[in-house]
Amino acid sequence: MFQEMTLLQPLLRTIKAPSFLLIGFLFATACASAPARPPVQIGTGSPRVEPVTGPTEGPEEGVDVTDLGEPEDLTQVVGDGGLTPAFMEGREIKRAAVLLPFSHPNAQVRNEAESMLAGIELALFQYAGDNFLIIPKDTAGKTSITEARIDEAIQEKANVVLGPLFGANVKAIRERAQDKKIPVIAFSTDRSAAGGGSYLASVSPEEEVRRMVEYAAGQGIFSYVFLGPQTAYGRQIENALRTEAFNNGGVVLTSAFYMPETGATEAARSVSEILKSEIEVRPRNKIAVMIPERGVQLLSIAPLLPYNGVDMTHVTLMGTSLWSDESIWREPTLDGAVYPTPDPENLTTFREAYRRIYGKAPTDLAAVAYDAAAVAVRLAAEDNLKYNGVTDPDGFFGVNGLFRFRLDGTSQRGLAVMQIRPTGAELIEKGASQFGPGPS
Repeated sequence: MFQEMTLLQPLLRTIKAPSFLLIGFLFATACASAPARPPVQIGTGSPRVEPVTGPTEGPEEGVDVTDLGEPEDLTQVVGDGGLTPAFMEGREIKRAAVLLPFSHPNAQVRNEAESMLAGIELALFQYAGDNFLIIPKDTAGKTSITEARIDEAIQEKANVVLGPLFGANVKAIRERAQDKKIPVIAFSTDRSAAGGGSYLASVSPEEEVRRMVEYAAGQGIFSYVFLGPQTAYGRQIENALRTEAFNNGGVVLTSAFYMPETGATEAARSVSEILKSEIEVRPRNKIAVMIPERGVQLLSIAPLLPYNGVDMTHVTLMGTSLWSDESIWREPTLDGAVYPTPDPENLTTFREAYRRIYGKAPTDLAAVAYDAAAVAVRLAAEDNLKYNGVTDPDGFFGVNGLFRFRLDGTSQRGLAVMQIRPTGAELIEKGASQFGPGPS
């Protein structure tokens, strides 16, 4: 069966927030004092264009992030030849090198990296024993530095790599890691970075589209239209839509791209003509329209369809996780629209726990990093921190829902479906609780 992971609320309330500034202290706190526990469930995330940004709020009143006490003796000792702080001497240590861009020139990327590290620490506090060490390493987001960091990690006898964040950096290290049979659980959404011993933990745009088409097919919808930006992300979504429509016996009637700087007026007019014609010929059939946009752009584009005469009772609007934004939910045109998401209940629990410990909200990828760390801890406890452990066909279930790593390095997700209503977004289909038989 899949491995499951749950949040342990009492333990969380007793732990002070770690500092991101003291790398030495991070070594000391890398080992949780709680007894080893199986990750009874582990997760998904949301497709996004790299780099992903997140909130930058300050700590809540009453949370003292400086009162951390004195770090333990971090003197390295000789054990198995790998990095071993003195306080861990004599233990059979498992090590996870965490390669993230802590000094990236973009402040939002730095914030993301720190929040991801906090998510990893949180997983260790909850599930690791006293023999699991994380080794944070700053890549600065640069390929050359990332290559140097993987060489260090290999010398320090890392058993697994968590990171990097960017696809180019994943490609730069996977061959070195594979030579030493070290699994790389990375956070890029670039599918070309998968494989060769690297596994992508992030929720890919392709997985979100797959879930949307799966839902639409279940509703008897087999005709699709794409309306999106002429960007790498837009093309990625459109290509996935064509693939998944074909796989489910459907067809993409038309695709219309627009340049983000010039707007979607003409593209929407073109799409509207196709929709009106199709509705006239097949009035009993519904058509799904995919619009991979967010925020203000989405609010300006969606109403163009009824404005151009499309009868929206024959249309189901579909989006990506970019639609998980309450600022767009009051737009009348989006009433009844659907989008994919990780299981909202588990994710909400994680966010509340994170805020309680760190005094601020987690960024988008913190939960993905939490799940990746929990997988590593679980497999380490089973002495199976190897490729065949990472690619367990039964998968894992975490705060982002059900997922498993395919042999090609991509991840398969059991995403839920949300529907936008005037009062907010509602869960209309839960994510899968287990994968069907067959290889991942």
